[in-house]
Amino acid sequence: MNVLVTGANGFIGKNLIIHLNELEIHGLVYTRENSIQDLSDLIKKSDFIVHLAGENRPIDEKYFDTVNAGLTASICGSVRSVGRKIPILLASSIQATFDNAYGKSKLNAEMVVKKFGGDTGNLIYIYRLPGVFGKWCKPNYNSVVATFCHNISHNLPIRVSNPSFELNLVYIDDVVEEFVRIIQGRQDNKKELSIQPEYKIKLGDLATQIKLFRKGQDSLISERVGDGLVRKLYSTYVS
Repeated sequence: MNVLVTGANGFIGKNLIIHLNELEIHGLVYTRENSIQDLSDLIKKSDFIVHLAGENRPIDEKYFDTVNAGLTASICGSVRSVGRKIPILLASSIQATFDNAYGKSKLNAEMVVKKFGGDTGNLIYIYRLPGVFGKWCKPNYNSVVATFCHNISHNLPIRVSNPSFELNLVYIDDVVEEFVRIIQGRQDNKKELSIQPEYKIKLGDLATQIKLFRKGQDSLISERVGDGLVRKLYSTYVS
């Protein structure tokens, strides 16, 4: 089975590719270094597409839609030209409901694949992801968990502007496990597409917890991490 992963050099992409390889599923990679022609050639070889590529911090806001919706349209066009149905899993964002340039571009991407699926009968899976955290997540980019873990572990300052702000988080291993379930065809049609478990934690509590991990390094007495969110935060901190 050949699974095309766009954005394969990104945080989720790296984790997904490694897990696919462990399952002896061949991962085809598409990154920023590839061309649109490369994309078309890769799609011809693909049995499934996981579309992770997107723009988070462009120089100009117009590139949000150019990349997030435009690349999605190119994928759908290439699948159409191949002449066979290739399931597409789109990683969208909970910000698709927000009235900002990024959110609108993710919503447009969703609309593109929904229309394509409706017109052709091609299987479409859309996941609106909250904050994803875990190993290999880039600090000082788009993950407050990664930023706090990096800065606190290196004795660098962190900024907590609103301690009571509640974060919605999912762990990378849970994301990958869910995506693999879909790739392998283990989809329960009655089940809503979402990553579970989803965690909620206040920004101030997150900072406090990660500081306790740092304190444990000095005292040589580790925190009780349990088997839920704290354990996954600790794994991220150690990484």
